[in-house]
Amino acid sequence: MTELSVALITYNSEAYIGETLESILKQKCSFNYEIVVGDDCSTDKTFEILQSYQCKYPEIFNIQRNTIQLGILKNFKSTLDRCKGNYVFNFDGDDIIKSEFAFKKLIDAFKNNPSLGLVDSGYDKYFVSDNITKPYVNKETIRLSKSEYKDAIFLGKIIPIGTCFNRDLLFKHVDFKTYIDKEITIEDYPTLVDMVANCDFETIDESLFIYRIHDQSYSFRNGFERYFFQREQMFSLFNHFKAKYNFRKDLCIAFEQQYYKKILYLAGTYEKKDLGKEAYSKIESKDVYDVIHYLSSQHKFFRNFVKLRKVKNVIVQKIRSSIES
Repeated sequence: MTELSVALITYNSEAYIGETLESILKQKCSFNYEIVVGDDCSTDKTFEILQSYQCKYPEIFNIQRNTIQLGILKNFKSTLDRCKGNYVFNFDGDDIIKSEFAFKKLIDAFKNNPSLGLVDSGYDKYFVSDNITKPYVNKETIRLSKSEYKDAIFLGKIIPIGTCFNRDLLFKHVDFKTYIDKEITIEDYPTLVDMVANCDFETIDESLFIYRIHDQSYSFRNGFERYFFQREQMFSLFNHFKAKYNFRKDLCIAFEQQYYKKILYLAGTYEKKDLGKEAYSKIESKDVYDVIHYLSSQHKFFRNFVKLRKVKNVIVQKIRSSIES
């Protein structure tokens, strides 16, 4: 019997997929697990590498190359449908498992409390271009109370790098059909919201994984249109869940303000004057960064001046110092 399915979705992960798979195969556990891969029409050698691993470990690997590109959500659902394990660990083809006992710790949590719908855990963040690793970046989130953790999920503040699900409860509570019908492309946010709204959950206070940040990642978005589209989808999903789960008023206000701040940032980055004006007018409690992003959206010379994060932070500090004095 298969205890755990690793649902691995990939797209053009040639440079990293080998390290990802090796980190999975190094897991020390007493139960059976499978690696179920959905490759979304990679144009590099990702699928050939997957085939080579399947030849070496035919009893573990179940790989499939989509006949047409599905996008993240549909590929995730298609891959889930082929999973046979009691539990499903959602992973990407460019991330790394840093602990050899990660699977054991995740499944132990479920065994200790069979009613759990999901188990979350910590991760490091590795920036490929700078060769810099930031350890245990989600420590504060993992240590939140359950009510605070749920709020963080509802607000879209949690990235599920080290998350494992009870497979039966996943299919019971996550309304994949509705999200696919709505042409939603995001898989993590709706999955997490439906699960924590309906199930108990636990967190493991330890960094077990490495989230790799690079400009070729499956979920990386370049350009204003893609970033804006993703933000609009998040806004649409939040409104859906607001009605479905009767979110508190303060939570709704917090999400909307967070949304307009992110839109203002995009407007400042890509010189969208009208969008910048609209977003700025919607922000009730403006901070120094909001002012900078607004000015960047209206004036090209200002945007070029503050493009570097260090310069922007220096400006913020000077403004705050002058206000305090």
